[in-house]
Amino acid sequence: MTDTEPAVVIERIFRASCDKLYQGWTDPVMLQRWLAPGANVVEHAETDLRVGGRFQLQTRGPDGAQHRISGRYQVLEPGRRIVQTWIYDGPLDLLRGEETLLQIDFTPRDDGTSEMRLTHRRIARADIREAYREDWPSCFDKLEPLLH
Repeated sequence: MTDTEPAVVIERIFRASCDKLYQGWTDPVMLQRWLAPGANVVEHAETDLRVGGRFQLQTRGPDGAQHRISGRYQVLEPGRRIVQTWIYDGPLDLLRGEETLLQIDFTPRDDGTSEMRLTHRRIARADIREAYREDWPSCFDKLEPLLH
């Protein structure tokens, strides 16, 4: 797969600084409060904030199913950009096993808000892209109140 293949791209404006958004993506305590879609919750989060360092999430769905996500940081530019691999390991056959790539860019705006652009690449199939396209916004809905 190449980076030129179809990607999920989501842009969102947050009433927060780029540094606060970056913290939201890298601080395990903050990650535990938002990085699971819908009614799912994060039970455990770990981050090793260095290029090549791993991150791990363990989430639980309302049905009790456990989901694990892990990956490695490829780019860490505080307040500007994060690039990390993303590997889902859990009961959802649709998502399991593929190593995808997240790029999160943060851009300050003149009104004191920040734009966050998530680009989720290396997703092999359209149905998987659609699943991520539906799940990411519900995560961001949880992130917004944590930034104030």
